[in-house]
Amino acid sequence: MSTQHREYELEQKKLDETIAIIDQEIAQLREDIREATDDYVKQVVNSKKAKDLRYLEDHGREKPYFGRVDFIKDEVYERDQVYIGKRGIVRGDTFDSVVVDWRAPIASLYYSGESKDAFYRMGREIVRGEVALKRNFAIENGKITGIYDGAVKETIHREMGDPDDFLQEGFIDEFLAANLNQANDSRLKDIVATIQSEQNDIIRAEKERPIVVQGVAGSGKTTIALHRLSYLIYNYQDSMQSKKFMVFAPNRMFLTYISDVLPELGVDDVQQSTFVDWAARLVKPLIPKGWRITSPDKPLQLFFEEGQDEREQEATRNRLRFKGSLACRDVLEQYIRFVIETRIPFKKLSFQYNKTKHVFTISGDFIRQSFLEQFAQLPYHRRLDALRKHLKQEMSKQMFAHLRELKIDLDKQGLTRFEKMLEQILDTYMTSFPRLDVFEAYREVVTDESLLRRLAFDDVNDTVIRDVCQSSGALFADGRLEVEDIAPLLYLQHIIEGMSKAEHFDHTVVDEAQDLSALEIAVVSLATKNQSLTVVGDIAQGIHSYRGIHTWEELTEGVFQKIRSAYYTLSQSYRSTIEIMKCANEVLRQIELPETVLAKPVLRHGEKPVMVTSTSRVELWADISRRVASFLEEGFQTIAIVTKTIGGSKKAHKSLQDKIPNVTLLGSKDSQFPGGVTVMPAFLTKGLQFDVVILLDVEQYADTEWDAKLLYVAMTRPVHRLVMTVGEGTKAPLLLDLPAELYTTA
Repeated sequence: MSTQHREYELEQKKLDETIAIIDQEIAQLREDIREATDDYVKQVVNSKKAKDLRYLEDHGREKPYFGRVDFIKDEVYERDQVYIGKRGIVRGDTFDSVVVDWRAPIASLYYSGESKDAFYRMGREIVRGEVALKRNFAIENGKITGIYDGAVKETIHREMGDPDDFLQEGFIDEFLAANLNQANDSRLKDIVATIQSEQNDIIRAEKERPIVVQGVAGSGKTTIALHRLSYLIYNYQDSMQSKKFMVFAPNRMFLTYISDVLPELGVDDVQQSTFVDWAARLVKPLIPKGWRITSPDKPLQLFFEEGQDEREQEATRNRLRFKGSLACRDVLEQYIRFVIETRIPFKKLSFQYNKTKHVFTISGDFIRQSFLEQFAQLPYHRRLDALRKHLKQEMSKQMFAHLRELKIDLDKQGLTRFEKMLEQILDTYMTSFPRLDVFEAYREVVTDESLLRRLAFDDVNDTVIRDVCQSSGALFADGRLEVEDIAPLLYLQHIIEGMSKAEHFDHTVVDEAQDLSALEIAVVSLATKNQSLTVVGDIAQGIHSYRGIHTWEELTEGVFQKIRSAYYTLSQSYRSTIEIMKCANEVLRQIELPETVLAKPVLRHGEKPVMVTSTSRVELWADISRRVASFLEEGFQTIAIVTKTIGGSKKAHKSLQDKIPNVTLLGSKDSQFPGGVTVMPAFLTKGLQFDVVILLDVEQYADTEWDAKLLYVAMTRPVHRLVMTVGEGTKAPLLLDLPAELYTTA
C-alpha cells in the first residue's frame, strides 16, 4: 500500500504519461473550439468538445483514474491492462483508449466477480477469462498517494475457503476504509471508485424491467440509484434521453443534497422533483378553479406532535391510507365498470335510407360487445371515440352493401349528404354514453358512502369507508384537497382520459420509496416507458406509516404485474461505525416488520454512542454547545442536533442560536441543505448523513413501531459520532434493553 508499494515508481510513471496525454488533448480541444461557426453540426460537435474540455481541466487532469484491472482472456491468453476513471479518455490522434469509463462493459470486472471465471458482456457476446489484478489508486493533484491491491473478500475466499463467517461482522478493504473515514460536507458524493459487487449488480441491471431495492440505512441506496441513471444514459444513448429521466426525492432539501452527484457522473440534464411537486402540476387542470391543496405538513403535526385527538388521528389515518392504497386503485377501476353497467343503456342503433326506405340496424348486443371487449384496453373517453368510429364504419358498410345490391351509385353530393346524416345520427346516439369529469367522478367516489361500499372489496371495512367519505366530504366542502388526493385523481384521469405521452419518462428513480404510497408509485409507473423504474427504500425507515408502503410486495405483486420486477436486498451498511449500528439495531429488534433486514456494518470502529443525562435545560444547552465546539475542533463538518418534533426543533434552535455560531434551523419547507451545524426534526433527517448527530430527549420516543422507526432513522444518520440526551429521572422506553456495553454515559 501507499508510496511504499513495490510498483509505486512504475505506476507514477504511468500516471505522468497519462497526464501528459491529457495536456495534449486539452491543448487540441482549446484549439478546436476557438473558432466560431454557423454550421449546426459543427456547433453540436464543439459543444461536446467543450464539455470534454471542462472535465479534463476541472477533474480529469487532477485524477484521471482510480482503478486498474488486468484481465487475461480465455483461450487466447491475452492480457488487457485497463485503467478506469469517472470518464473515458481517448487520444484524439490515434483514437486509442487511455482511460476506460467506469460504465463501460469491461469496467464491470473492477466491481464484480472473483479472480477466476470472470467475464463481462460486450453486446450479445460474453468475454471470459481471469482477473489477474485489481488495483485502487488514491491520487491527489496528479500524484499517487496510495496504492491498494486486491479485495479482502476475494483474498479471504482464496486463502480461507469461505468468507461468509467474516461477512457476518462486515468486511472492508483498506481503500474503502480510507474513503469512509473522510468528513462529510453538505453534499452527497459519488462512489464510482468504491462501488461494491452487490451494488454493481443493481447499477448494471437490465433496463426493461422495474427493480425494487430494500436497503438498510447506510447501504448507499440513493447513490447506487443515481449511478444507475448514469450507467443507463451512457450505455443506451440511442434509445434513452437523459432529459427524459426523472429522480423523485422525498423533499426539496434532499434534492439539494444530491445535486452535485449527477453532474459529477456526467449527467447534467436529468429532471429532479418531489412526487408532490410533479403530480400537483399535472393535477391542477383537473380541479375546480379556486380550490387548493392543503400543506403536507398538516398530517405531520397531527401524528408527530403530542396532545392530538386519538379519534381524529384514527379517522385521518384510515382516510390517508385508503387513498394511497391499491384498494383505492381497484375502487377507481370498479367505478368505470359501474358507470358502464348502470349508466349506459346500449340501445340498438337504427337509421333509414330515405330513397329506398330501407332501415338499417346495429344491435345493442353488438355495440355492448364492441365496447366491452374490442376497446377494453383504452381509457373510457377513448373507448367512446373508438366506438363512435367503429359504429360509423359499420353503418357505412351496411349502407354501401345495400346500394351495391340495388346497383345504386351516389354522386359527390349524395355522398356528402350521407356523411352528414351519419354524423347527425351518431351525435344523437352517443348522448346516451355519459362523458365523465375526472374531478366530479372522484368526488362522487370518495364522498358517497353507499357507492364506495358497493365499489370496494370486502377487505375494506365499513369504518374505513365511513371515515373516508365523511372526512373527505368535510374537506371538499371547504374547497380543499389534500396531497393524498393527487395520486387517485391522476390514476382516475388515466382510466378516463389517458395520461399525456409528453409526461412519459424513459427511466425513473424513486428514492425513499417506503414513504410514498403504492398508488403514487403506480402513477409514476404509468408515466414511465416499459415500467423502467429503480425503486429504492427501507421498510424499517417507513416513518410515514399513515400513508407509506408497509411491504414491498405491494409493488412487486401489486403494482408491477405486467412486467415482472427484480428485487434486491442490501444488508451491508457503509455509513456508520459498528458501535453506532449495534445500538440502532437494538431499537429495530423491538418491533416486528415484514422485511426488516438488520444492517451489517462494515468493519470500521469508532467511539461508542454517548448517553448524556441532564438535570436542567440550561445545563443541557451548555453541554451541547461545548460538545459542538469540540466536534468542530476535531474537523467534523456536519453536525445535526435532532429533535423528535417540529416544535422541539424550534425551541432547541432558539436556546442554542446565541451559544453556537451560525447554527441553522431546518424545517420541511426549506429547500437548501446548508451543512455546518443544523437543528431539525427527526423525520427530516431521512436520507441525509452527518459526521455527528446529537439526538435530543430520546425519552420522548414511545414504545411503538412508529416511534421505533423514527428513532432508528435518527440514530443511523451519523458517520462518526452519536450523542443521545435524556432528562434526569426519565427513561427512554425504546432503549431500556440497550446493553450497557454498547454505550457510554456522561
